[in-house]
Amino acid sequence: MHPKYLLGARAGRATRYAVLDIDSGSKYHNQKSLELILRTLGDAGISKSALYRSSYSDGWHLYIYFDEPVSSKDLRNQLVQLLKLKGFLLAKGTLEIFPHPGENSDGQGLRLPLQPGFAWLNPVTLEVEHDRAELSPTKALTYFLDDLEHAAHSRHDFHRLKAYVEKLGERHNASVVSAKSMPSPGAVVVPFRRKTEQTQGGPDDAAIVASVFGSVPPGINSTSWLKGRNYAMSGLNGPSQRADAIFCLSHYLFYGDPEFDRPALGYGYEQQRTWVIEQLLSDKHNDQSKDLSEGRQDALAQVTRAANWVPPHKRGQELQPYQSRVPVSWVRNRANLKMDARKRIEKAVSEFTINKTAFSLRDLKDASGCSTDTIYKHKDLWAAAKSVLRDRLATDPGEYNAGVGAAPQESQPPSPSIPKICAPGRLAARRIVFEIKVRAEREAKAKEREAVKKQEYSTLQWQQEVIERLPPDLTVCDSRQLVSILAFYRSMLLHCPGELEQEWLVSWIDRIKGVLAGRPIRVLQSDAERSEGALTAEEPVTS
Repeated sequence: MHPKYLLGARAGRATRYAVLDIDSGSKYHNQKSLELILRTLGDAGISKSALYRSSYSDGWHLYIYFDEPVSSKDLRNQLVQLLKLKGFLLAKGTLEIFPHPGENSDGQGLRLPLQPGFAWLNPVTLEVEHDRAELSPTKALTYFLDDLEHAAHSRHDFHRLKAYVEKLGERHNASVVSAKSMPSPGAVVVPFRRKTEQTQGGPDDAAIVASVFGSVPPGINSTSWLKGRNYAMSGLNGPSQRADAIFCLSHYLFYGDPEFDRPALGYGYEQQRTWVIEQLLSDKHNDQSKDLSEGRQDALAQVTRAANWVPPHKRGQELQPYQSRVPVSWVRNRANLKMDARKRIEKAVSEFTINKTAFSLRDLKDASGCSTDTIYKHKDLWAAAKSVLRDRLATDPGEYNAGVGAAPQESQPPSPSIPKICAPGRLAARRIVFEIKVRAEREAKAKEREAVKKQEYSTLQWQQEVIERLPPDLTVCDSRQLVSILAFYRSMLLHCPGELEQEWLVSWIDRIKGVLAGRPIRVLQSDAERSEGALTAEEPVTS
């Protein structure tokens, strides 16, 4: 504790903690915003933190600890991207992130903890639990180091944060591309008109929606959906339309647009709807909104509320993601995969039973070729056999039970004539070494299981991304869509998790090439290519 100054420190190349600095006058200095920040960090794998009062000004410091040093620059970049993608405003006096290493300087410093005004806060009630002024230096250090030890994250948690931010960034970029790829206004544009009664759209609107979807989806407001489609195509065309555009765009994106291949962003896709609406209004406000034209930060604050709005009759319920109709071919493929998995598991269990061999889940996984998740889904096929074989093994003669005193007398080693007496200290040291070795082996096995589980999850996720782009019937699919799918599948070859998945994807690529062979498509070129003299040609696609 310095008599004249408050002490601070700048970040080095590596750090064991990060700090979110929230000043007392910030719009995030309240219970609701703090819960939102903690929930955002928790979704990214940062589930533990410590909240402190930084000084007598009532500002907050939210500390995030790690059990080993991580890159200061990398940690800051990940937290900045995470909070920005989630819609938080990062600015001095509002929300700042440390460490803050500089590019051509030493960077910004941060006030060190345990100085005058420092206090421990309860993150639920925001009340002071321990005031630094009431504690001795030794006790204050003890409290702080306890937080550092019990709230620390591992390097694996840091890599989970990086993976989450990367995936979030990919979804954001996809949403931005989706917003920029909206078709230009044409014959499908319906003029705006005032509703004369509280209905779910007029008969003409319902007829248009039914022609697009095949039937009117339950709960849809036809007029709001059509207005949202117009806003998505042409943007704002008059003053005082921003609030109405946000509401109608949210309704339009919730149900999607099959005519333009826009997927439904229903429950569970609130963040994607927010990104798309923000991008559409930023690109197509047509200078009809003064706040948007001047780039004010709060101009789109209503978007998040509109995207997360839930009808009163659904509040408090577990909302299921909105899904459009699943093609019959996909349902049949899932049923075939399930039947094949059950047959393989049954075959492996029967072999273990015939050989009277006790087996573990890993043995069953290797014998059947199914993932651990699939094996757990079909527990009815192997649980009884596993229990029976284990009990049978326990009743076998003693040479199969290596417990102390369990072996029969003839199989036990002869006792030495002179017993070896070990010093108590050496025996204790051996025991400690043994415990450390067992603990290290247990941790290594746990890391291996986690790596295998992560690999299986990435494989399932990769397959899901490929299947989602697969049309129900290739022969009737549009050539332009097939070319897009072919390019996407070629890019997915770079991320194949295994050889079997690669062969499976190559077979689909060859099948798409076969459909495209001899079929004429129009090759679209950019304005820049046309300005250089390139011509738009209509050529057959060859393999």
